[in-house]
Amino acid sequence: MSTYGSFLNLVALGLFTLQITGSPVQTGLFMAVRLAAGFLMGPVAGLLVNRYPRTVLMIGADLLSATVLVLLVLVPAGAQPTVLYLLAVVLGGGQILWGVALRSGLPELVGPERLARANGRLVAARSTAMLLGFGTSGLLVTLLGYHAAFLLDAASYGVSALLLCGVRGWTSVGASARRRPAGALRGLRIRGVLAGIAPVVVAMIVVRAADAFGSASHNVGLPVYASLARPDAPASFAALFTTTWAVGSLVVGRWYARRDAHPTSPAAFGIATCAMSLLFVLAFTGPPVWLLIILVVAAGVADGYAEISYTTRLQNVEPSRRAHLFGLAGAVQNAGFGLGMIVSAFALGRLAPLSVVAVAHGLALVAALVFLVAHARPSLRRPDRPAEQRVEVSP
Repeated sequence: MSTYGSFLNLVALGLFTLQITGSPVQTGLFMAVRLAAGFLMGPVAGLLVNRYPRTVLMIGADLLSATVLVLLVLVPAGAQPTVLYLLAVVLGGGQILWGVALRSGLPELVGPERLARANGRLVAARSTAMLLGFGTSGLLVTLLGYHAAFLLDAASYGVSALLLCGVRGWTSVGASARRRPAGALRGLRIRGVLAGIAPVVVAMIVVRAADAFGSASHNVGLPVYASLARPDAPASFAALFTTTWAVGSLVVGRWYARRDAHPTSPAAFGIATCAMSLLFVLAFTGPPVWLLIILVVAAGVADGYAEISYTTRLQNVEPSRRAHLFGLAGAVQNAGFGLGMIVSAFALGRLAPLSVVAVAHGLALVAALVFLVAHARPSLRRPDRPAEQRVEVSP
């Protein structure tokens, strides 16, 4: 329900911002503020999750998002631009906090033997929410107007908060962090977060950031590509593209959720990232519709598999360090996606969508290939070690 709300407002708020400001620059600035809030919240989210109950933080993020959405409906038209930027901060920061709390705490909720299956269910649920959010946003705005869409959006966050109230037995591993202020300060430093983390995990975070950079290119380039491929119905073409991607991600999520065994390999993560980047580039070459659907579904499958492998590997680090690591990873991914959006937007003014997507996803492909080569070296596969190791020698 919470993710459905996020995808619903991703479309509706962008259209609403463009309507009330009349400026594409303001619309882009709204998205930039949302991404910047997520980037800044990443390390802070890791700190908060290690100090306070996860459900309280997630419920608070949902309720705050719902409150500001209702406020946007109630305020006079002249105050709406100001509330929009407040909403961008709340949604960007709240989404990262929500994700860090959920993913870092999932091992305690389901147990290590069901972790990959649970991650598969999360990917399947996310894909379903994406299909519903994107599918209903335009319909709601067209039939009922923006205010009705925002109120339904707020209601989805309210339902999410109510459902979270029923979660019991979600243990916290951050009790020690509450007693050590120095540990909290270390959680805000990149060096402190990564101390003792296996090099393969750090490398996976870097590859995922490159993946986010590449993904930004096809998100920004899709409207232009759709207008060129189907000038008579660009919206339908873009909807087909995003829907088929979500279907692919849903398929792999459901497949993973039904497996009894759950091997997760960093090498498989690298291969899936390579496949995803290559498939998205091929999708922008102008293939016939039937082939486009196959390519984009396959890209969704590869992307979903890479996400499950990546998330499960990060969840295998020491429990007390998990939230900080997910906070840092979320910030890095937001930075990669934001930078990719800026670069791609400027590049599309000079280059064709295929060129922009090929270069951006080419960087992600190179990063994944370097990761695969480096993963063959034993030094990269070194296991996680405690952050602080002291050897005392007796006199």
